[in-house]
Amino acid sequence: MPEDKPSAPTADEALSAWERGAGDTPDTPPHPKLAHLKSRFAAHTDVCSLEDVLSAAMSDAGEAVPVTVAVQPGLLALLAHIEKRDSARVGRNPAPPSRLLAQIVSNALENLLHTIVTDPTSHPHYADLWNALCAAEGAPELAVPTDDAANGTPPADGGPF
Repeated sequence: MPEDKPSAPTADEALSAWERGAGDTPDTPPHPKLAHLKSRFAAHTDVCSLEDVLSAAMSDAGEAVPVTVAVQPGLLALLAHIEKRDSARVGRNPAPPSRLLAQIVSNALENLLHTIVTDPTSHPHYADLWNALCAAEGAPELAVPTDDAANGTPPADGGPF
């Protein structure tokens, strides 16, 4: 005996319906001056020299260069204390503070590299350069925010503590 009610849609059918409906929104067209501004930005001497430095940093296979870092004794003791706890938790010997500091500095520099490669305007100098180009081309709506809130600084009362 055939069912009187139609069967419920399958997951694929439901997804397809959603994609055709609310989820199938067309992309907004880019700003008419965006391509021209990107071209001018990429051709600027500051950005060209940045690209050279970024390329060298991304393909650098050289040996690490030793540097000296001055650290407050209390902060060094904190680092050693935390490393002692972390290493005991996973059953290994604690790493020396020099190796921990080298890893912290390396991580910070790798993050800087990634951030500037993916968005050069994340650095204030290049954000100011982009914004100056936007102003000169009469496209202030394409300017990037440069205040502290835009740089990811959370408000003082934004955390759970």
